[in-house]
Amino acid sequence: MFTCALALLASIPGDAPAQLRTPSPVGGAALLVLDLQVDFVDPAGRLPISRDQISPVLAAANRAIGAARSGHLAAAYIGNEYGFWDIPGNWFRRGAAMKNSLGSALDPLVTRIAGAPYFAKHRGDAFSNDALERFLVSNDIGRVVLAGVYADACIYCTARSAINRGYRVTVLADAVGAASDEDRRAALLSLSRLGVEVETVADFESEIAHQR
Repeated sequence: MFTCALALLASIPGDAPAQLRTPSPVGGAALLVLDLQVDFVDPAGRLPISRDQISPVLAAANRAIGAARSGHLAAAYIGNEYGFWDIPGNWFRRGAAMKNSLGSALDPLVTRIAGAPYFAKHRGDAFSNDALERFLVSNDIGRVVLAGVYADACIYCTARSAINRGYRVTVLADAVGAASDEDRRAALLSLSRLGVEVETVADFESEIAHQR
């Protein structure tokens, strides 16, 4: 029930403005790390992903972050910050990631890249914060690579929005999490059908190594 409700809430359109420009097909890549917050990736959080996925997802995401840093790729962290008056949504989310709460903070196990920006959102789609697209435009980004949670909610909505804006989109299968393995498999299949490239962190690392 909660997973379905979370996906439904995440699918509510954001308030992003019209696309700033068509992304360059030869533009660079940016790693977007979504919602690796305490409430979602700490077993004691208010709405954690499958406990069996937590450690592997964090480890894979940190490898992707390390690869992006070593390859001098643009990177950004994105997190949910829900308002007090979002009463129905907060109930379905069990009060997770409320603005200024401890649970809304990026998990301390997540590697941080010095100088990488953080963008807050209160919708599933990361593009609901138009500062994200300004960041991508300013860095001449043509491809976004996604890691984080939930695969069937915020990852899916952000990937769909990025595709609609003309970006090439890659999701790192082992660096995204969901409430269950079945939910993750179904989400990755849906993303693939959407036109998203689904690959592993090892693939991503190999690509960056060959670009050096």
